[in-house]
Amino acid sequence: MKNLILIAILFLGIVACQNETVNSNNGGISGTLTQANGTPGEILVSIDNALWKGDIEAIFKSKFADTAQGPYIFLEHTFDYTQEDPSTINKVRKKNRNFLRIILETDVKMDETEAIVKKDFKASGQLYVVIRDSDKARLTQFLNDELKTYIALFDLEETERLVKKYQNNPNVNFNNTAKEKFGISISIPSSAKFKANKDSIIYALDKSVEESTRDNPKTGAKGGTYWAQRGILIWSSPYVGEESMDPLTILATRDTTLKYNVKGTVEGSYMATEYAPSHRPKFEYFDLNGNKAVKIEGLWRHNGAPGASGGGPFVQYSVVHPTRGTVVHISTHIFAPRFNKREYIRQIRAMLKTVVVVE
Repeated sequence: MKNLILIAILFLGIVACQNETVNSNNGGISGTLTQANGTPGEILVSIDNALWKGDIEAIFKSKFADTAQGPYIFLEHTFDYTQEDPSTINKVRKKNRNFLRIILETDVKMDETEAIVKKDFKASGQLYVVIRDSDKARLTQFLNDELKTYIALFDLEETERLVKKYQNNPNVNFNNTAKEKFGISISIPSSAKFKANKDSIIYALDKSVEESTRDNPKTGAKGGTYWAQRGILIWSSPYVGEESMDPLTILATRDTTLKYNVKGTVEGSYMATEYAPSHRPKFEYFDLNGNKAVKIEGLWRHNGAPGASGGGPFVQYSVVHPTRGTVVHISTHIFAPRFNKREYIRQIRAMLKTVVVVE
């Protein structure tokens, strides 16, 4: 069955799905595709209400109950979903960025469950998945066995969308400075602004108002106008051997750098790493373009003054530069106290996925 999934993912042929035609010509839509819509991190599940109720609904609740892995203050789900009967989904909503169509075709004979995965099907940037069978019990079993595979696929696609977005419209000034001073290329949002540009560190903030909270000038409604902030810091330290890549050594360097370069709004406060037992930083060694690297995920907090409070998640890469004799540290963090953090964490992880070591 897993071979069938792989074949389906690579499949670019033609399949008819209860009056829904999936073909290979530009995702099945002629002309220029409009941009996909919908909420990041959420799948629109198109399935008949009668088929949904019962076992399949229970499977979805179970498989989507997993908590996201990473530096979360509070637990959040890996992905969300909304179920709707296909008869109520209009043409615009069929262009949802993450679309899952589940079909029971009792008028045909199928030997096994079929899964078709299409990119840019009805809209640019869309991932469109069809899972169908003629046997309800087999379809239900397939979903029980394989649904997590497709959740992971949608999850991966969300990150890849962000990577492409940042690479297609990078912050050129920040990237050029990172290349010159530290031998690192990185694509961050073009809207990010330099907070510090020193020989020892560069620091940018990307601050955005969450539109759902913005005050409405037409109606006079007060939403509160809350904002979220993503920070990107790069600095380096000498590479003197394997001990330079020890996570405790890296964290000590991190804390010193943050203390003197990232100040809080309360006088005397600064950014620090959270070491509470419940939120100790976690690390993982990996290879970055053939260079030894460490990923550290954890929480940061304000420190240094009695009135200082607040914090959030951070994700940091520390990588050995092969010719400069340095360890380059690229730290990203989030400050969004009124919002869930999952999609913001996805954003900073996507920025880090664009990192390349250069001369």
